[in-house]
Amino acid sequence: MEENHASQSRLVRGLDVFGNVFVLNILFVVCCIPVVTIGASLTALYSVMLRMARKEEGTAVHGFFHAFKANFKQATIAWLIVLVAFVAIWGEVVYIMNFDGVMASVYTILVVVEAIVLLLTLPFLFPLIARFDNTIWNTFRNAFLLSVSNLGSWLKVFLAWFAPLFISFYYEFIILSTWYLWLLILFGLIAYGTSFTLRKVFDRVGDEKEKKIEKEKQEFEQYQNQSNGLIRKRAMMGQTQDLTIEDTVDTKDGVDAVGAVDTEDGVDAVGAADTEDGVDAVGAADAVDETSQNR
Repeated sequence: MEENHASQSRLVRGLDVFGNVFVLNILFVVCCIPVVTIGASLTALYSVMLRMARKEEGTAVHGFFHAFKANFKQATIAWLIVLVAFVAIWGEVVYIMNFDGVMASVYTILVVVEAIVLLLTLPFLFPLIARFDNTIWNTFRNAFLLSVSNLGSWLKVFLAWFAPLFISFYYEFIILSTWYLWLLILFGLIAYGTSFTLRKVFDRVGDEKEKKIEKEKQEFEQYQNQSNGLIRKRAMMGQTQDLTIEDTVDTKDGVDAVGAVDTEDGVDAVGAADTEDGVDAVGAADAVDETSQNR
């Protein structure tokens, strides 16, 4: 009974995925018709496919148009940059084919380097725009670095797109036999299949980023605790110094001034008003007269 239920669940899941891939493929093809919107269409396609690969819930049509609108500017700029790069490479190839000499050799080396950089960047470029918020320059740079650091994943994504497209458009009879499949489902199937590879790469990047953020947070908290401890220590030292000053106000030569008003040279003046040189004045009134009588 449980096996039948599991089989039915997988079947329902498979039909749901197939239906979404079918609908998204048609949306992608329609939105690519103006050509300049190919980048935004591919970004929107991957935005939904990556969520499907993570088994996240959501409406395919709504998700596609939301991603198309949200990433339109950045994805379109990225696509135009890619087109300019292709045109530049093609122009250099034409020059190499028509001229010989040192400049042709220089352009040959330049074309090889540019082609390698472009081919390494493309497979991760639009999925990165769909997955992460970043600047155009950082997106291109990260796409290239991810490809270099994940060559196996890059090769899977590159071959998944390049091999069927090259075979279909290079051999005329194949494209004449399969053109309707491209319009109905092939673009979506390739994007869905490569989304699992891309998801693993992006998840590793996200985990590393979260670990880095957590480490920086811990270092900041440690620094903050040390700073707070130093501030408290200085505050306690300041309070101690204030108490010491208050306890020794108006004293002279280490003498306690409590009850010792107007004294000099360590003499206790309690009951000894107006005395000098340590003489006790208690009962010494009229001392001058007695001295005179004795004389």
